[in-house]
Parts: sequence; C-alpha cells; structure tokens
Amino acid sequence: MALVDRVRAVFGMGPRRTFDEPRPVRFSAVYPVDQLVIWAQQRMGRVGREEALSVPAVLRGRNMLCSISTLPLEAVDAQNRVQDHPLLGQVDANVPNVVTLAMTVEDLLFEAVAWWRITDFGPDGYPVSAVRYAPEQVSMTPPSDYRHGLLPSGLPTEPAADAAMLPGRAVWMGGEPVTWDQVIRFDSPNPALLVSGQRAIARAIALDKTADLYAGNPQARGFFAPADPNADPGNDDEIIKALDDFAEARSKRLDGYVPAALVYNPISNPTPAEMQLVEMQRRADLAIANALGVDPEDIGLSTTSRTYQNATDRRKDRVNDVLAPYMKAVTDRLSMPDVTRDGVTVRFSLDDYLKADPKTRAEVQQAYVTMGVTDAAEVRAAEGLPPRAIQPARKPLRVAATVGEPVPQIEAA
Repeated sequence: MALVDRVRAVFGMGPRRTFDEPRPVRFSAVYPVDQLVIWAQQRMGRVGREEALSVPAVLRGRNMLCSISTLPLEAVDAQNRVQDHPLLGQVDANVPNVVTLAMTVEDLLFEAVAWWRITDFGPDGYPVSAVRYAPEQVSMTPPSDYRHGLLPSGLPTEPAADAAMLPGRAVWMGGEPVTWDQVIRFDSPNPALLVSGQRAIARAIALDKTADLYAGNPQARGFFAPADPNADPGNDDEIIKALDDFAEARSKRLDGYVPAALVYNPISNPTPAEMQLVEMQRRADLAIANALGVDPEDIGLSTTSRTYQNATDRRKDRVNDVLAPYMKAVTDRLSMPDVTRDGVTVRFSLDDYLKADPKTRAEVQQAYVTMGVTDAAEVRAAEGLPPRAIQPARKPLRVAATVGEPVPQIEAA
C-alpha cells in the first residue's frame, strides 16, 4: 500500500480514487468549537475530585479556602480566657494539624461533609485525638457481606452487646462499624462543589481538552491542485517527491517555488481568538469563581477596577464573605458538648491574619495603654516579644560630710 493510501486509511478517507476522471478536491468542515465542547462534556461522567483539581481555577480557589487551616484553633471560656483542649493541640498524632484541617475543609468544599473518627478519650470523657476519613471511606449502610453478630433474620445474637451495630446506629468507616459516639461529622452550609459546580468544572475541562486538540493537531495551511484539470496528475511517488521538494525549499527559504503545472491554494484557518476559545475559557473561569464564592481576581482572572481597599479590609471581607461558612462549620461542631465541655467554645484565632501594619498597631496599642486597657507587658506578648529583663537595683554612694550634717546620697551612674 502506498503512503497516500495509508494516510487515507488512518484518517478514514476511504479508498484511493483513480485519476481517470478528475474531480474538485473537497475538505471536511472544521467542527465549531462550541460543538466540540458539548461533545467533550457529553463524554464525561461525574467530575471527580482529581479531575476538578486539574483545573487551575479550582485548584487556586481550593488552596485559598483551605488556607484557614494555617490559623490556630483555640478554646475559650465565657470570659474570653484560653482553655486547655488536647484535641485542638494535636488532632492526629501522625499528621500535622494543618494537613488534617486542610483536608477537612477540602471535604466540606467538594462533598459538603467531612468525617473524623475519635481514637482516644481523656479521663474526663472528652476526645483527645482523632483521625480524618475521606467521604468515600464512610458509609451509612453496612457492606452487603457484613453478618457479624447478626442472625439470618437480621437481629443481633446478643441484643445488649450488638444493638449498637444495627443499621442506623453505627457508621461504617473503612469497612469497620463505628458507633456514633466515636464519630465527629462536619456539615457544610454550602452545597457540594462537585454537584452544584459540576457543569462549570466539566466545561472548563472540556475547553482545556479542546485547546489541546487544536494545539496538537494543526490544520493544513494549503493544498496543491493541477493547473490544467485535464493534465495527468502523476503517480503517488511523483506527488510525494513534489511535496518533499516544496517542504525542503520552505525549510531553507521563506517562500517556495510552485511548478507551473500546479496551483497552490492557501487555506485560511481560524485562530483561537476567532474561535472564541480564549473568551470561552475566561467565562468558564468566571463561572468557577462564582461557584466557589471567591473574587475572580483571587483565581487570576482580571476584572474591572474596584474601589480601593487596603490589605486588612480586603482580608476582613474575605473572612466574612468566603471563609466564614467553612470556619463556622468546623468551630461550631467542635464546640458541641460531645467534644467540648459546657461553657467553652472553639474558634479560629484571627489575630495574625488580620494584623495591621506595625505603625497602625503601635498607635492602637498606645491608645490602649493610655486608657488602661492593657499594659506594656501585654503589648510585648501580643507582638511576640519576650518579657522585658528586670534591671538590678542601683546602690547609693556615700560621700564625706561635716559633723552634724546629713550624709548626701549620690546614685551610681
């Protein structure tokens, strides 16, 4: 089979035609980019977490939301005094808190639910350590082959011992039954992104695949046709040699020579701008930003000018509008009486995150000291400075004096 025949077979162009009856060359139309995107979306099922994180806009929004894991958790009483809470100090003995909290917030973002399994309780009966389980590792129904402790009728063999294992009274984590008193479940006030943002994420993935398709499969820039329709076009070997000669000439010079027997017909290929591919990708990123609830500029999407805000004001707005739902989902659950004793609440410490510039902080602290709200020692502690060293007392020096006169005291320099 000649090379041209093999090319036709690969691209599904059918058998090689004969040149006995010349006919005009026809090219199949390029699919519009919107049809390619719809076709790519239809071939996709439910978007998984790994696929969603492959979209840069989703990854940037996820990292920004999970940044609250860098804020310290603390337990305070009604007088705003920090209390000891072993679970907050180290949730999982084998995993840093920043990782455990980040994955918990990620579960709330993508699945609207997160799970911890309590692994140890303190002497007071409150949890002191826990392990995070991915949502796909947790099930509300037992495995189909789980029959331990149950009769064929489904009733427990020992009601007092196995009653907790009945359906509805336990949750299966990693295939093991765990009673609810050993489970901490977090629920998000926002819907799951993989459900509510399914179409926006799938469209962004489809656009990326479409861009890769056009980048990896460049279209033809032109074709040769006989100058005389009645002329003998030559055999396959002669055609291939003519194309090779033309390509070699183009590799050495900007322009190539077209023999008089041929006519070169250039094809005007659409550019990415003409296909609206760039604009469609921008709109997909904007839809993802809206689904995440973040400012488009936070995911690298340039928008119109905004009202001027300093860094502190913008961080406050981010906490109130974006981070607060996920922060409250964590702190409200950890403040419940099965995790924290009565009268104590859990919160994220925002002091470092919302800290103003040094000049502004100094002015505010000076005002607090003047009003008696705080003192220099508390200011040093708030600024992360060690306590001030105590200066040793200075001994007075005695000098000679006349009889009957008091001895003057002179302090050492």
